[in-house]
Amino acid sequence: MKKFLLFVFVFLLLIIGGAVFYVMYNMEDLVKNAVNKYGSQVTGTEVRLGGFQLSPFDGWAKMRNLTVANPKGYAQANIISLGDVEVKLNIKSLLDPTIIVEKVVVNKPEVTYELSNISRNNISDLLNNINQNTSSTKKAEQENKSDAGKKVVVDVLNVVEGKVNVAASVAGQGAAVGLPLPKIEMKNIGRDNTAQGQTIVDTLTIVLKKILLVSYDTVIKSGFSGLKDIADETVKQVGDKAGEAKEGIGGFIKNLFN
Repeated sequence: MKKFLLFVFVFLLLIIGGAVFYVMYNMEDLVKNAVNKYGSQVTGTEVRLGGFQLSPFDGWAKMRNLTVANPKGYAQANIISLGDVEVKLNIKSLLDPTIIVEKVVVNKPEVTYELSNISRNNISDLLNNINQNTSSTKKAEQENKSDAGKKVVVDVLNVVEGKVNVAASVAGQGAAVGLPLPKIEMKNIGRDNTAQGQTIVDTLTIVLKKILLVSYDTVIKSGFSGLKDIADETVKQVGDKAGEAKEGIGGFIKNLFN
């Protein structure tokens, strides 16, 4: 009997160890698929994660090359590019209904504010996408009475050394200048009314909207500084290639600043 119990114990250990090994071995693909799925669901544009690494011993993880594609109709490929995102997880919470993220540090993100015409910009368009998509998601969850799986709590999130690229694109031509993005700090995401946390979609929505709104506010407060230079350079580039188009494009660009 003792040998039988020992065999069962060893067998269970092997199963658990194999499961843990499988999860750790496939962690990068699991996380990349989740980020791509939920990120794209929130933004309505393509979200891609370049890489993911997790240290199971201290709970630190690193995400690399996370990009959010621009809405349709804009020249720049991406509206958001994140170099490195460092995440400190509470490892024990991975087995609980609510995952506790102790700290997130977004290093050197780049956000591109792009004008397509005098009344339209990509940040406003993406925010509209997010609002529409999250409303649709919540409605579907309510109709299906779904809890949308695991919840997430983020204790502290810092966005540091960021930059906002301000661009104006006309006739496929354009240029950009950079503005420093103020440091962003958010605390207790998912702990507003309850300790049960937010869904992954809600958490992504809160963080993305904060970064986009601060970026938009940074551009507005700058008084569109640099856009006039962008406009002049755009006119020059287009004019060098097609002199007859210069006057028409110049008139359009100058209307942005009158």
